Amino acid sequence: MNKIEELASKLAGGAKAAKATWEGLTGVFRHLEKEHGEVSALLMRLKASHDPDVRRELFPTIRRELLAHERAEISEVYPVMQSDPQTADIASSHDRGAKGLDAAIDELTKVAVDSPHWPAALEDLIELVKEHVREEEHDYFPIAQRVFSDRADDLLERFEAAKARALQELRTTP
Repeated sequence: MNKIEELASKLAGGAKAAKATWEGLTGVFRHLEKEHGEVSALLMRLKASHDPDVRRELFPTIRRELLAHERAEISEVYPVMQSDPQTADIASSHDRGAKGLDAAIDELTKVAVDSPHWPAALEDLIELVKEHVREEEHDYFPIAQRVFSDRADDLLERFEAAKARALQELRTTP
């Protein structure tokens, strides 16, 4: 990923974080929105390119970020939500959506970057990511913030540690 793409991703993430703060989100919920902005910007850059070299360069980064984000959510954030009756349904719904995201990432990973099937497979992934982001940011996080406001910072620490472990694992395995 070149410096311009990295900067654009960080700026998009910062804008999402500012929006989340304005909406009253803190800790892990604010951070997750920031990550949504970052990966969404990278996905849009990937979609805009028809160059297989750009796809070859960007997709592994996007893949790692999406998978590590989901793994950390599943291991640290959503089990806490599952344990509270006010958010248990949210956790169950998220788990179903996460399986679809994993499948779309796996499917795109199998398609050669210069294949005519690449754009359609990428579009499928982008649509699932958009839906995931919409559900979390509009439906899940406002409720979770109210229920877990006193634990949002602790959940952020746990999420970040889990994501770091997932990123390390993803760097050592295909």
